[in-house]
Amino acid sequence: MKAALPLLLTALLAGCGSQEGFDDLRQFMDEAGRASAPKVKPLPPPQPHDTFVYQADQVPDPFNPRSLKGGPAGAAEAEVARARGGLEEYPLESLRVTGVIERNGVFQALVVTPDNRLHAAKVGDRIGQNGGIITAISYQGIKLKERVMSAAGKWTEVTSELAKPQETEIRELKPAGK
Repeated sequence: MKAALPLLLTALLAGCGSQEGFDDLRQFMDEAGRASAPKVKPLPPPQPHDTFVYQADQVPDPFNPRSLKGGPAGAAEAEVARARGGLEEYPLESLRVTGVIERNGVFQALVVTPDNRLHAAKVGDRIGQNGGIITAISYQGIKLKERVMSAAGKWTEVTSELAKPQETEIRELKPAGK
């Protein structure tokens, strides 16, 4: 009985390997496969791209604190010797212009700090932590310039604006008795 089992299995496997009678099925499968194959356009050739060689000695170390060294000659020493004003303690984005006062043609801006202190600022005053200087004040807000370090480590002068909220109304105060 044990010897008959391998012979029976061999005979069954030999019967499965027969190629006769399936030619029409193989032909149908080949034709069906060719007819349903999607038409795909070939991919365009790859485009060349710009290369960049990273040189660490030309880029500032992001983990070293930046200072005013490298600015104009003597700027760092002048900044250290000068007493800092009240509006220089705060980042520029944390300050709000709440109003503008005009007296005898001279504008002053009312600036609120994050701790709700009110400061009157005029043209030439320092503002923000980047040594910003107020260059103009109008009913729309404050214009200022400040020196900031770019991503490449170079000092650049940028102009910024602190706008007064639009919902603030403009009122003209007239002296009493007129």
